Amino acid sequence: MNESHPSHFEALTWRVVAAYVALYVLLDWLSYIHPIYPLAITPWNPPPALSLVLLLRYGWRAWPALFVAAFAAEVIVRDNPLSPIYAAISSLWLAFGYVAVALLLRHFRFGNRFTTLRDAFVFLAVIPPTTLFIGMGYVAVYVYAGMVAPGYFVESSLRFWIGDMIGVMVVAPLLLVNGDRLTVRPSPNLSAEIGAQAAAILLALWLIFGLEATDEFKFFYLLFLPLSWIAIRHGVAGATVANLVIQLGLIAAFEWRGHPTAAVLEFQFLMLALAVTGLLLGMAMSERRRALMALAEREAALGQALRAAAVGEMTSALAHELNQPLMAISNYARASQHLADRMPDSAGLSQALDKLVAEVTHAGNVVHRLREYYRYGGLHREWLDTRPFLDACLDSQRHRARRHDIRLNASIDEGIERLLADPVQLNLVLHNLIGNAIEAVSPGESYVREIAVNVTRVDRVTVQVCVLDRGSGVDPGMVDELFSPHVSGKSQGMGLGLSICRSLIEGHGGRIWYEARPGGGARFCFTLPVWEDESGSDGQHRR
Repeated sequence: MNESHPSHFEALTWRVVAAYVALYVLLDWLSYIHPIYPLAITPWNPPPALSLVLLLRYGWRAWPALFVAAFAAEVIVRDNPLSPIYAAISSLWLAFGYVAVALLLRHFRFGNRFTTLRDAFVFLAVIPPTTLFIGMGYVAVYVYAGMVAPGYFVESSLRFWIGDMIGVMVVAPLLLVNGDRLTVRPSPNLSAEIGAQAAAILLALWLIFGLEATDEFKFFYLLFLPLSWIAIRHGVAGATVANLVIQLGLIAAFEWRGHPTAAVLEFQFLMLALAVTGLLLGMAMSERRRALMALAEREAALGQALRAAAVGEMTSALAHELNQPLMAISNYARASQHLADRMPDSAGLSQALDKLVAEVTHAGNVVHRLREYYRYGGLHREWLDTRPFLDACLDSQRHRARRHDIRLNASIDEGIERLLADPVQLNLVLHNLIGNAIEAVSPGESYVREIAVNVTRVDRVTVQVCVLDRGSGVDPGMVDELFSPHVSGKSQGMGLGLSICRSLIEGHGGRIWYEARPGGGARFCFTLPVWEDESGSDGQHRR
């Protein structure tokens, strides 16, 4: 699901409905200023914004809640002189009107979180005509009921329109953008900046309304300065909050100075221009920041790809350059074996030379396979006897472990007699994980100086291998990027070991991960798939 354009709605509960109705009535009561009797139309009407947000989040099936809230406000707050039937008709008109607005926004793929500049343009294009149409229908009910003279239809509709539209323009973006941020506490530095921005808004309002010598309409432009500051610094999230603060400041100033209703309406049109400017500027800044972040992520990904390519080229070059010296060492070792066979009492020397040849051959295979992997992605799976293979991997590390008084143990679940894997690559992964475990346990003071390698069956087609230790573990801040290239917990580390392990395991069709062990230590695990033969068995005894 694309977060910007969700394909389904959240589940509507009775608690949400009750909270919405209560908040709708409360907002209607708080904004009940400069009413036009008998319609009780006000120049500042935020409840429709609450209704629109409810519909965008929970779907059109929430319309009964809109009807109940509108009807309750007509009866409780406005003491409407209309008969119950006309009050119900006007409430139904409001409910279905905003259902139509929500459906129209979704038709144009409006993102509920204002994630793109297109969302802002869609919102600004849809809201003015639809709220005007809703206002005309609402006033028409009063005209039909004989409560409003036909000659006042246009004026009443205009006032209803500006009140609802400015309420939706200011409150709906605020709730949609900041709905998940209301419980987030800003940092101290950010709090100081927010305080300065709030003081700038208050200063602008005082300069406009507090000085007798000023003309409020001429000095209204001063409010654009703090709004622009906030939008540039905090994007659309900050701009929506600033719009609400400025709107509340205007309403408070109107009440304090006792402006007539006509002046209030004129200021609301100016507020509409301010709100639109703030929304577009904030949206543009937010989109610019997202674009810069996406560009930075792409540059980082490109840098990682280039480094990985460099590592691949370096591996290929090293493989090419080391292949001949390794072959020469192997040839000299075999020649030494032949010479040793002619000498008396040469059994010990011959045995040492045998081990030298085996290790050189193994090193040559590792270099050759790594070169193939980074150049061609080569993978040579074969059936491995689990116990001998695991013992061989541990034997290569036992001398190093003994120096640090660390025991190496292995356990294998019954029935896992063979593994299907590339022996060189799997050996490289285990060598790296066991080596890391030894480094983690070596400097520690833990009494459990043991490293365990467990092979277990996850299900019919998957085997899991885990390397466990009681060492120092992994810094929690590095866990998310532990398997990324050039991320290392060692002061001298290159950050390639675990990244290569992940590539090798994923090349086998498995996955690798890290878990912190309760009581301290680390648990690195990876999975290997078990391919089934045609008879349905795992094939471990037939291939």
